[in-house]
Amino acid sequence: MQTKQAQSIRRLTTAGVLAAAIVLLTTLVSLPMPGGLGYINLGDVGVLLAGMMLGGGWGALCAGAASALADVLLGYTVYAPATFIIKGLVALVAGVLFARTQKKIRFAALYPAALIVPAGYFFYEVLLYGMASAVPNILFNTMQCLVGAIVATALGLMLQKTKLFEKETTVVPSCAEILREPKHGPDVILIAARANAELIKKAGDMLSVQGIMARVIAVDDAVVFEKLPAAQREQFLPEGKPFVRVDDPDTTPKAIMQAAVEAKGNV
Repeated sequence: MQTKQAQSIRRLTTAGVLAAAIVLLTTLVSLPMPGGLGYINLGDVGVLLAGMMLGGGWGALCAGAASALADVLLGYTVYAPATFIIKGLVALVAGVLFARTQKKIRFAALYPAALIVPAGYFFYEVLLYGMASAVPNILFNTMQCLVGAIVATALGLMLQKTKLFEKETTVVPSCAEILREPKHGPDVILIAARANAELIKKAGDMLSVQGIMARVIAVDDAVVFEKLPAAQREQFLPEGKPFVRVDDPDTTPKAIMQAAVEAKGNV
């Protein structure tokens, strides 16, 4: 399990990579539509991946902003406001449906989300150019979004073998936070109220000198933490893993370290 800080860094990094991919797929693979209204591109691949990998809110912001930027770069500034909303909505719906659909069929969620593209641009172009000019683009936008969904499905099937979708099945409770997580997993766990976090951090530093790696957990709401379901509690305190709980603020880091060494030795 990652700390909240590590999760935020990972999410920001992923968002940056996906935003760049959306801009590149949109600008480098673009063909003007017949009649000169808009253009066909592969940006929907990145939009749908953003929804899957970042989740609804983050995915929507990433996809909407990157797609609108691509419109501006290609000279279709008039489409940028609509693109921000339409592509953001595609990613939002894709992310929500993907997370809530059974794992075996969740990639099917990409297709109804993708169809927001032709519907959204049709209504926008009706406002801009009238019905007669907007209707012909329905076919091209539909083809574009379905191709995007197919490619996104193929890439998603490959990427799901990695840990990129791990967050979809791991919901971290907010009543506690892992402040420090050893790269190769903890030998022992130190847990205390947020007010005593510095004590267990120092004890963790002392343990690391002895080659004992400690997970450090700060609890914000002890009552809620104690009532966590077994599966969520397991995320913090795995079964069979020794841990030391610190309740007394007058406890010294050395005493905590000694208790952790003893707890590890008793396993």
